[in-house]
Amino acid sequence: MNIFTAGLAQAIFQLTLLIALGWFMAHRGWVGPEARQPLMRMVIWVFFPAMIFDRVCGNRLINSGGTALLYLGIGFGMIVGGILVGRLVAMLLRFPEGNARRTFSYSSGINNFGYLGIPVTAALFDRDVVGVLMVHNVGVEAAVWTFGVAFLSGGSGLKGLKNLAQPIPLALVAALIVNFAGVGETAPAQFTAQLCHAVGECAIPVGTILTGIFLHEVLKGFRFFAEPRVSFGIILVRCLIIPVLLLTVASCFIADPALRKVMMVQAAMPAGIFSFLIVEMYHGDVQVALRYAVVTMVLCPLVTPAWLYLGSRWLGLGS
Repeated sequence: MNIFTAGLAQAIFQLTLLIALGWFMAHRGWVGPEARQPLMRMVIWVFFPAMIFDRVCGNRLINSGGTALLYLGIGFGMIVGGILVGRLVAMLLRFPEGNARRTFSYSSGINNFGYLGIPVTAALFDRDVVGVLMVHNVGVEAAVWTFGVAFLSGGSGLKGLKNLAQPIPLALVAALIVNFAGVGETAPAQFTAQLCHAVGECAIPVGTILTGIFLHEVLKGFRFFAEPRVSFGIILVRCLIIPVLLLTVASCFIADPALRKVMMVQAAMPAGIFSFLIVEMYHGDVQVALRYAVVTMVLCPLVTPAWLYLGSRWLGLGS
C-alpha cells in the first residue's frame, strides 16, 4: 500500500483550506460568536449521526455483535490509555497538581479521531474500513464523555452516561440493529441509508469550517513559544509514546485487518482540536488544552505522514 497518495495529500490540504475558510469568515464578521452553538448542534445532532448510519448500515465488516464490541472496546481503551499515559508524563515532568495536570492528561488521550481521521482513512482505504472507524469512534466518544470527563473534572463518570443518549450513539445502535437483523437490503433501509448519505456528506466540511471559526476566537493572544515544558511534554506524548503504544497493540494483539488499519491511522493523528471546548465546559486549564491542539496541528504535516509510513511498514500493510 502506497501511503503517500495524491488522495491523502488532497485530504490534508482540503482540511487546511476549510479551517482557513472558517477563520476568514469569523475574521470578516460573516459568522459571529452567536452562530457557533447552532452550527455545532447541527453538526453533532444531524450531520454526524447521518454519516455514521450511512457508513455502518450494510457494512460487511461489521457482521456480528462481538465484532462491534471489539471495535467499540478498542476505541474506549485508546482514550483511557492515552489519558493515563499523559498523567504519567505530567507527573514525570512535575506539572503542578490540579487543573493543569488533569487538563494535560485529558488532552493527551483525545486525538483527532473524526475531523482528520475520517478523511485520511477514506483517502487510504475503502468505505467498509471507514465504517469500522465509525464504530470505533463511538467507543471513543463514550470514553471522552465518561472516563475522560470524570478525570478532567474530578467527578463521577456515571454523570457522563447521560451523554450517551445522544444522536451519534443512537444512530450507531440503529445501524447495527439493521445489520444484525439482516434487513439492510430492504427498500426502507436502502432509502434511509441513501438519505443519510446525502445529509452525512455535510459533516466533515461543515465541521471543519466550524473548527476554523472557533480557532479565530480562542487563538487571540496565544503565544506559541511560551511554556516550553508543556510543549515538550505534548510532543513526547502525542508524537512518540502514544503512536508507539497503539502500533504495538495493533501488531501484537489485533488480528482484524480492518481494525489494524484504523489503529494505524489513529496512531498518526494529532490531538483533538475540539478538546479545549470540553475543557472549558468543565473548568479545566483552557490554555494547556489549546496549546495541545495548536502544537500538534502545526506538526501534523510532518508527523502524520511519517507515522502513516512507519505504521504501514510496522503492521505489514506496505506493498
